[in-house]
Amino acid sequence: MTVVLSLMLGGCGESAAVACSEMCDAALDRFEACLDESGQDWGASVGYESPTDHANACETFAWELRELGQGDSCAARRATFADGTCDDYYDAWEVE
Repeated sequence: MTVVLSLMLGGCGESAAVACSEMCDAALDRFEACLDESGQDWGASVGYESPTDHANACETFAWELRELGQGDSCAARRATFADGTCDDYYDAWEVE
């Protein structure tokens, strides 16, 4: 997914695009772990119907961050998703 996203964005903010793509990968991993931890499954009740739905939402969010000039925040969010808790996951979606 990182390569595809980077190709779609071309040279425009390529390092932010890579960091944001990696952020989305880490976010998906963390969200799936949170689903397992809470005993929930994919579906409307958790906000995403499927992993693809989550990935699409994250890619849109990442694009918005880059458009707002906040693409550099993807790396910090990536670290939070990789090492944080489920509470950290939900808190990390706030836009500065």
